[in-house]
Amino acid sequence: MKNENIILLREFIESQGIMCESHLRETTLLERDLRITGNDAVEFILAFGKKFNVDVSKFRLDEYFEAEGVLGPFFPFFYKYINSPSKKRLTIKTLLDAMESHVLNPDCMM
Repeated sequence: MKNENIILLREFIESQGIMCESHLRETTLLERDLRITGNDAVEFILAFGKKFNVDVSKFRLDEYFEAEGVLGPFFPFFYKYINSPSKKRLTIKTLLDAMESHVLNPDCMM
């Protein structure tokens, strides 16, 4: 089921206008690798919940995504040279798990 879900998730990500790596992995980070931040993150998570019937009501966006434009041109530097960013990291695996459990609440999945 995970292989099928990763294909569906990749199609969804691309339908949101987000460029995917050539090979989407479970370790791919939404903010660092796919550069989803701010208002785009809000729209992405809401659309993800709707598309895959996932409850996102308890998901704390502010704990995972920077506000729109906060990092600006320093975005690549921030993730390349600073080891512990202030935000938690959200991975493709977390979204895949949410597709199966129908709840996006990473703190409960750990």
